[in-house]
Amino acid sequence: MANKPCALCGSISGYEDAQLIGTYALSGPLYDCPNCGRYRLDRTLEQEWSQWDEGDKFRLACLLREHKLQGHGGLFGIFPDTRDSLSPSDSPHFARWQRISELLSEFPSATQLIDRGLMNLSALVRHPMDRIKRPAKELAFLMFCPAPNLGDQLAFMEEMYLLRRGDCAGSTVEVVIAPAGWERIDQLKQRHGESRQAFVAMWFSAEMDGLYRNGFAPAIQEAGYEPKRIDCLEHNNKICDQIVAEIRRSRFLVADFTAGSCKQCEKCELREGCKEKIRARGGVYFEAGFAMGLRIPVIWTVREEQIDEVHFDTRQYNHIVYRMARDLRERLRNRIEATIH
Repeated sequence: MANKPCALCGSISGYEDAQLIGTYALSGPLYDCPNCGRYRLDRTLEQEWSQWDEGDKFRLACLLREHKLQGHGGLFGIFPDTRDSLSPSDSPHFARWQRISELLSEFPSATQLIDRGLMNLSALVRHPMDRIKRPAKELAFLMFCPAPNLGDQLAFMEEMYLLRRGDCAGSTVEVVIAPAGWERIDQLKQRHGESRQAFVAMWFSAEMDGLYRNGFAPAIQEAGYEPKRIDCLEHNNKICDQIVAEIRRSRFLVADFTAGSCKQCEKCELREGCKEKIRARGGVYFEAGFAMGLRIPVIWTVREEQIDEVHFDTRQYNHIVYRMARDLRERLRNRIEATIH
């Protein structure tokens, strides 16, 4: 394996030229970066890489470094948005793979950035009083903050009593997590780790049962959680009360916005101009909103032909758009493993 700068962070990395190993999917170059880990770029991405925004490359490096810090090994695949899924012969070669836009969507929002950065800092120490001493360039990736802005972010976290800054020599940064920071970390771990249940909010119909059995349920189970759909539970309570109770018990919620069509449309004279041919599932919108109010993560999904029917207020969220159970299963598992910490 030759040496070459990492395509994401620029560190000197092991590099293997693009090779056709039985299938198209494995034909992109492989990088073995000491910081970002082992990943393979799809060959079409490699050809366009020089034109990619440097900010996006930084975000990708942050996410892969976090992935490595959490102990996830194996080969990571990065593919263009035009890629639907991997063939069965491709899948065993990758520990995880994602389309470029899906991976970028996992970058923390402004309100998540402090917590995610704090959790990454905690993974660097063996004892709560250990001092973390790292080059600013390296710490910037783990804090999701470009190096020129890192000082400001650390100052904000110090003002929040989450950490204390020590001596900084040249390009090296020294910090120690403060008692309030460890208290926050404990809160995050408790909130994130207590439940292994995942609530699935979706349209109940015979045509969706196969997607649940072969897509939603196995994806959630493979990610280490237990799927719960309200019609699959035995209970004596009112169904709305049971839904609320099960959402409260869940670590995250999967909201699928695939819906049935209006049964009158086939005979209706106004069907061509009708905007309600697809009858949105109001219950799914309610359940997703309720979970968000409780700060329970929501993963948004919809079948490909209905993405344009999703309500305007929720279109801003990154939906997993799928065609069939197989690609739903792959993409949902990847999203859970990437975003549910």
